[in-house]
Amino acid sequence: MEQLFLIAGLITAILVGGLYSSHMNRKKAHHMLLKQFGAKPEYKDYNFDEIKIFWKERKSKDCRGHIDDITWNDLSMDKIFARINMCCSSVGDQYLYRSLRTLCYEDSRLEALENKIIFVTDHQDARIDIQKKLLRIGKRENNYYISSFLNGLDHFKLSKIWIYYLLQLLLFLAIVMSILLRHTYAYAFLGIIFLVNINIYALMKGKYEINMDLMIAVQSILKISGEFAEEKNDAVFGGFRENQEVVRKLTKSLKFINGRHRRKYSADFMEVFAMYITGAFLFDFVMYNRILTMLEEYLTVIYQVFELLGELDMAVSAASFRRSIPMYCVPEFDEGGGISYEEMYNPLLEEPVYNDFSLNDSCIVTGSNASGKSTFIKAVAINEILAMSIHTCAAKTARIAKAEVYTSMAIRDDLLAGESYFVREVRSLQRIVEVIDRGNLVIAVIDEILRGTNSQERIAASAAILKYLERKNCIVIVASHDVELIDLLDSDHYANYYFSEKARNEEIVFDYKLHQGICEQRNAIKLLDHFGFPESVVEAANRYLAQWK
Repeated sequence: MEQLFLIAGLITAILVGGLYSSHMNRKKAHHMLLKQFGAKPEYKDYNFDEIKIFWKERKSKDCRGHIDDITWNDLSMDKIFARINMCCSSVGDQYLYRSLRTLCYEDSRLEALENKIIFVTDHQDARIDIQKKLLRIGKRENNYYISSFLNGLDHFKLSKIWIYYLLQLLLFLAIVMSILLRHTYAYAFLGIIFLVNINIYALMKGKYEINMDLMIAVQSILKISGEFAEEKNDAVFGGFRENQEVVRKLTKSLKFINGRHRRKYSADFMEVFAMYITGAFLFDFVMYNRILTMLEEYLTVIYQVFELLGELDMAVSAASFRRSIPMYCVPEFDEGGGISYEEMYNPLLEEPVYNDFSLNDSCIVTGSNASGKSTFIKAVAINEILAMSIHTCAAKTARIAKAEVYTSMAIRDDLLAGESYFVREVRSLQRIVEVIDRGNLVIAVIDEILRGTNSQERIAASAAILKYLERKNCIVIVASHDVELIDLLDSDHYANYYFSEKARNEEIVFDYKLHQGICEQRNAIKLLDHFGFPESVVEAANRYLAQWK
């Protein structure tokens, strides 16, 4: 009797310990989600090769607002992604990345996103519940390959499936013959067919098991979407209720075959033995191919669920991002094609400087070295992308046109391709010209146009390109040291802005504030002196400059 009490007590202790541990884990997760919301995300070394898979697989060649690799790298958009990303799932990571690279022109989609952002901002408990559900999908490495798996379903099917059907039929016939005839030959036939089938199962199961983890991930996504479909708020969860019959059907089928797959990890010998015995009937292979056919048939529904979950996860990140930055606004979109910001800034800066900026056509931003030209024009491009992806701008107010965004900024020599700095500059500018010739409104942001060649040809070629662009459907924002460009361009098309510095106690002080007009200051030689170059170098530089004036 004492032994029974001891065993019962031990079992009770294990159960209570398990329940307590589960409760503490849930409490810890709850506290973590509360703490992280509205905080700056911790730096992570993201695997962008995995994150970008969904964008690449679902990228339309005819898509407007596509952010190309040059623009993405020029604007340090990997860092922008990391600054925003608070997603709880691989689906959210991939959807956020795709949204930043494929800008939205549809007001209805941006309005739907805004409704979700407002909901998760105003309803803390509901937001944490959403995040906990998304955490069950998680960020396992295999999950990032779901879209590749779905796009290659036909390739993953087992070939010559009729052979498996035939072997199934022969096994059933052998069983029936053994029962009815009870003859040695019947038993021998049954044994041969059974051994053939079980060997085929053992040899071939590896081919379909490669994709089982991905099928488990698909099942998890469908299951979570079914839970969201039960929520009441139509503006946030209404989309999940569509196609629920299909979702339930797919979830049920995937649950069966995934349950079979999990048994191979069982430590129970009898469980593994039974798996191989039933495997001799080749039912797993037949079901595997049937499920792939179902996934192929309902591929549109699966991607719809994927995108709904991704948008919800991204909405939480966008809401957290808004709370984590000094100031934000919801953009207004101007069909007239202008740009107007009040107190705009670059969200990557820890201590940003705010600038007002209004533009109806194009502009040239001049200024001395390190005065803030490049940072400013990057901020304009970044905020355009944020407005059309997460419906948020780093500014007090923003009224902007919906436009494609292309940049030509951080050009580098490509030694492997055998291309000089200037050749790569020309190629970068050429792609902008080609895009603009398609007729869509484009915001073209160019830093130090054609700096890879001599002054006279640079100014002449730059003026020719910019005059060509002024006749096109584009807004050109150019940062340049070459004030000579201004004399060659039509002031009706190119407004003038500048940044400058002030001398204070023999120090060079930058205020990083944008001014209207033209910068006449030059500070390259002053900076040599400021950073401690030998006095002889500074004097020689001033002497050479005086000779050229």
